[in-house]
Amino acid sequence: MSNTFPLVSRRPNDHIAYLTHPIEVIGLEHRLISTTQFVTHVYQVAECLPTGKYAINLCENRYLFLVGFCAAILRGDVNLLPPNKNTATQKELSEDYYGCYIIHDGSDAVRGMPAINILSVSFASDVHPQCSVPMIANDQLACISFTSGSTGKSKPNLKYWHTLHRSSAINYKFMMPDSPATVYQLATVPAQHMWGLETSILLSMFSDICMSDAKPLFPQDILAGLEMLPEPKMLISTPVHLRALCASVESAKPLHSVLCATSPLTAELAKEIEEAFSAPLREVYGCSEVGSMAVRQTAVDNNWLKFDELFFGQQAGTTTVTAEHLPEATVLQDVIKFQTDNRFVLAGRTSDLVKIAGKRGSLFAINQTLLRYKGLEDGIVFYPQEANQVTRLVAIVALKEGVEKAELLAFLKQHLDSAFVPRPVYVVDVLPREPNGKLLRKNVDALHASLRKSRI
Repeated sequence: MSNTFPLVSRRPNDHIAYLTHPIEVIGLEHRLISTTQFVTHVYQVAECLPTGKYAINLCENRYLFLVGFCAAILRGDVNLLPPNKNTATQKELSEDYYGCYIIHDGSDAVRGMPAINILSVSFASDVHPQCSVPMIANDQLACISFTSGSTGKSKPNLKYWHTLHRSSAINYKFMMPDSPATVYQLATVPAQHMWGLETSILLSMFSDICMSDAKPLFPQDILAGLEMLPEPKMLISTPVHLRALCASVESAKPLHSVLCATSPLTAELAKEIEEAFSAPLREVYGCSEVGSMAVRQTAVDNNWLKFDELFFGQQAGTTTVTAEHLPEATVLQDVIKFQTDNRFVLAGRTSDLVKIAGKRGSLFAINQTLLRYKGLEDGIVFYPQEANQVTRLVAIVALKEGVEKAELLAFLKQHLDSAFVPRPVYVVDVLPREPNGKLLRKNVDALHASLRKSRI
């Protein structure tokens, strides 16, 4: 194996990014960005980075994130990808990693820490004298991602340069099996999250993908962002965003494909998205420690196709993943049942089995039933923290306009054993999801506590 790999493996005139709007303050027009122009921007930002070793990249604009991400790598620094952008999180990272500095494009940065507002860098139109694509050592620590903290404290995951470019090649093979020449991509997920990093950042660095700088949230913004892109185009998203999009879209132009991850997706929603956009929807299975590991076309297949070069070992109900490009073995938190050598089904998490009224059930399966309800905007069924004093599951849901809670309960009673029908069911306007689409357990517990208190 070579000891180095290029910072970006695209041809000089390839389209690597599409700017949806001009960024006039730094001299960037609304246009396509070539590899050569991108490398020039990386050199220009790298020269302006503060002294330090760890870069906390808070950029909202996806292209500016990409430039800052690569500028830090070019200088030999390590990107820290925080689970959120709170100043408290920034401070905690600075205490854990000596020599932190912040790269941002207008975000709130903790006081007293070295920082660079990337909007203060003049992106000259001239090609940088050192415009050749730099080579990066394979053993260089490129970034540290953090688990979402959905079940506890966020944990760091070290990502070396050879891990990023090798895993990206594998991802492209399985996520884009029928890819034509350059596909133009829009993503709704933050670049700081592993799912967003792998798809909206790394794919554009190492394969024929042109990323959009936008990060739309609402359905009309997503549709508008897709409308702006050249053909062929694709969407990277989450079940939460897709559910809202499906409820709002009346007519949409066909896409090349849709990729989805971060939380459970039902076959019903997958079918609706495929029909709305006349495109295959591929759901991706992964975790922050490993990255993406398997894919399926959820509308037609319940089985996951395991990626090449990943090896799953199983013993006593536990699954461990290893690969040559990964720094260490990872024990998965999901129950995996192989159907063939490379295809498997998920049977919930190792910790999600509950016992109520003498009956055992899977929270994963129960939540899949909830998500199939047509009148649901969003929702979760969970076992409360004070379960030693509670003998029922609880649900917190957001319902579509005009849908009554009694209708949802009737649906659940029809499809679930009575022991697993949640009581009570709280109806809220919106659930406290993170920008990456995940529900942190601490946020669910806090919301549950406030809802319980309001009933007293």
